Amino acid sequence: MSKQEKANILGMIDERFGELVELLKKERGFTLQELSDKTNLSPSYIYRLIRGFRGCELTTKLNILLNGFGMQEEAEQYLKTVIENKETLRKILD
Repeated sequence: MSKQEKANILGMIDERFGELVELLKKERGFTLQELSDKTNLSPSYIYRLIRGFRGCELTTKLNILLNGFGMQEEAEQYLKTVIENKETLRKILD
């Protein structure tokens, strides 16, 4: 995967996570049930997430990336970005 593709994925994790899940699900040929089995989330929850009817917490995003799609590197980079942004915000507010 190129650096640009990784940057695009990181942006989608933050801004358009449902779209990313749908894209990865289709690329890998997963059904909602298969993704549900991998993540221990209900198919209806995943469906609503994909359609934008619900958001999700950081832990849920990491669960889907790691357990659903095996995206260790991308999940680690996203988590680093979240931590860096939190530290930056803390410095601004102090």
